[in-house]
Amino acid sequence: MGTKKIFISYSRRDTDYVKSLVEALRKQGFEVWFDKNIRTGTDWDDTIETELKNADAIVLILSKTSVASENVKDEISYAIGLDKPVNPIKIEECEVPMRLARKQFVDFTILGPEAGFERLVNDLNFSLNEAKTNVPKGTFTPPKSTESTANNTNKPSKKIAPYLIGGIVALILFIVFIVNCTSETVEDSYQNEVEMLSQDISPEWEKAINANTINGYLGYIYDHGPNDINYQSAQDSIDTLMPFLGMGMYSEGTDRYFVKNLYTDMNGDTVYQEDDNEIPKKGDIITALKPVALYDTENADAESVILEPGEKARVLSVRMDGEAVWVMLQYPEM
Repeated sequence: MGTKKIFISYSRRDTDYVKSLVEALRKQGFEVWFDKNIRTGTDWDDTIETELKNADAIVLILSKTSVASENVKDEISYAIGLDKPVNPIKIEECEVPMRLARKQFVDFTILGPEAGFERLVNDLNFSLNEAKTNVPKGTFTPPKSTESTANNTNKPSKKIAPYLIGGIVALILFIVFIVNCTSETVEDSYQNEVEMLSQDISPEWEKAINANTINGYLGYIYDHGPNDINYQSAQDSIDTLMPFLGMGMYSEGTDRYFVKNLYTDMNGDTVYQEDDNEIPKKGDIITALKPVALYDTENADAESVILEPGEKARVLSVRMDGEAVWVMLQYPEM
């Protein structure tokens, strides 16, 4: 495996975790950069921008603080704008931002750090057109959580405890008073908001929601375009209907196994219905022209699933192998 540059986007609260991850990634042959490498006095924004441009892929740490960090959001938006592969990993329970919810992230909270790290390495290799590697057991061991230190803070002395209790009781009574005084106003405001939301649901969008099919949402996108208020919701709904992952051959030489349904042109503008015969890109929706075998992304020896003609899938990444074009897909239940 050639040396590939990885940029780590994270929150400072997760520094100890990231240091362990960086060390493990470097053992796998990656060249890893994170902002601890910035020299004192160096312009921060310029350095971040340069390193993002130089990176071959980005690893995003998803945690309670990182998803709320404006710096992290800026880094990922810039990376997506550069069309860099973004590989999110979830290290604790948190709300994944809407823009990243469509991306396939590795959930360390479910897989565990060891299996999660192996999956991350193989996802990076796939997105960087590198061969799959075996990750030795125990390569990545995250530090123990330090959240328990919050429980070690000093308890208030008995002398001030009564005053604290009295203050809390007074605060509760004040809140109850305010709520009672404003309940009618809040109720009216809520009713108005419900009425406004109901007015925003057009008959066409309501029809698409009720049908809840890939073709129904695609039809809505065809008719209303990317500037419609429900465009992103339609895209997200399509992804919800495609919960499975697999890898299949898009084309080999002049033989094509798929046709595009939804894709973007060279300027990033959304194009519908007319196929441009170009290699697909991440985010495209494609339809099988003939039976296509889709292989498990984690176990190539597992029995393949056949995507039947007419079935649609979403392109997550593209890989070239000689004259063959392979795509990692998310696809619906067969």
